[in-house]
Amino acid sequence: MSAATRAEHPVLRRPDPPRRASDDNEMIAGVAWALDVLRRKWNVQLLFFMARGVHRHRGLLACLPGVSKKVMTDALRALERDGLVERITVDEVPARVEYSLTALGWTMTEPLIALSDWGATHASDISDARTRYRETGSKPRGARKEL
Repeated sequence: MSAATRAEHPVLRRPDPPRRASDDNEMIAGVAWALDVLRRKWNVQLLFFMARGVHRHRGLLACLPGVSKKVMTDALRALERDGLVERITVDEVPARVEYSLTALGWTMTEPLIALSDWGATHASDISDARTRYRETGSKPRGARKEL
């Protein structure tokens, strides 16, 4: 493999110059904040559905079969609390409530799409690795055999 090809390959390229551990810790903290928002039940689904436009509670509930109104309301309130979702009450009789992404919520759509693409690209690789792991057992590498 030529040096030019190696430099272009994401795994084989030379590592970047060393960074300070504090830089890594700042990046890790940023990832932790993002994952804290995403790991809550139904948040990823709600963010994807709301990226398609403004929704009423009933419309979002229909997108998530099996979810209770209370669970969905709690998830929407958490997203609203975090500044990702806006709840708008429309003055009508009866009153109507709509939910939409805020500017901050929209900034989460690109990372979600990137995660979706990564998952779709590597799902079979992960599945194969898990199968190999199960077949070989979960013994750590270099484990000694009993005599």
